[in-house]
Amino acid sequence: MSFLFEENQKFTQWWVWLILLSPLFIVAATKNIISYEGLILSLIFVVFYFLELRVKVSKQGIQYQFFPFHLKSYFIKIEEIENIEAIKYKPLGDYGGWGIRYGFKGKCYNVKGNLGVKVYLKKGSYVLFGSQKHKTLEKVLSQLLNNN
Repeated sequence: MSFLFEENQKFTQWWVWLILLSPLFIVAATKNIISYEGLILSLIFVVFYFLELRVKVSKQGIQYQFFPFHLKSYFIKIEEIENIEAIKYKPLGDYGGWGIRYGFKGKCYNVKGNLGVKVYLKKGSYVLFGSQKHKTLEKVLSQLLNNN
């Protein structure tokens, strides 16, 4: 399958890693890193290291995956999309943070920043994809919607 758009995002913000690593350093300094707490904190660190939001667009629709929470990709057919909009939003204020978030009418998948594309579905809900390339994503999806 050929993709018209593809973006993979990871948590690369320095402050996220500071928050994640601080307890690990404290446990290492005060206890044995092989302790139960050290192992749990290390596991959380490893999960965050591998977290990745993957968004791909083909002529058929949007394929997305929030790995490793989604072990398989999910798909939104182009026929299911009512409208799209590139937006600036407030991750903390609008959705309570980053990751897989749930709002009153839809879901939000974001990793960093405050820019994204809101995909309005014909069934009345929406999915917001945080994107560092939100204008390009909006353009590709608009072209697909106009050709349908």
